[in-house]
Amino acid sequence: MSRQKRQAISRKGLDSAFVGEETRKSNLILEANLLKEQGRHQEAADRFAEAAQIEEGLSEILAEKGLMDKYFVHRFSAASCWAQAGNIYQAIVMCEELLARSDLPEGLRQRIQEHLQVLRARREQWFISLIPAAVTLEG
Repeated sequence: MSRQKRQAISRKGLDSAFVGEETRKSNLILEANLLKEQGRHQEAADRFAEAAQIEEGLSEILAEKGLMDKYFVHRFSAASCWAQAGNIYQAIVMCEELLARSDLPEGLRQRIQEHLQVLRARREQWFISLIPAAVTLEG
């Protein structure tokens, strides 16, 4: 039986303020998921949007420090949070930006591609559902 070597994502150069923001973001996501389960969708969307903004800020810090593995994870999390907040357009743009990178790890690339397919399908469904309303308004 062979033991797999666990690869850790570097946190070199990250201070307690960064860790505090990560914790705050994680708490917002947990709270948003709880609110979503309770049917309190607007409040959940607000928390997801706040978490997305934090994730974007954290990913920028990580890019500046050259911690790209951690950057990719936070950037994808930001996209996911934007999608759950209802901003599918922003989520799609962020996923496409990640996929355009040649240094994106293959496993994460696969997850992002799958997520992007779901987002595009949901956007298509949303567009289709709006067509009758637009026709009614014009007529």
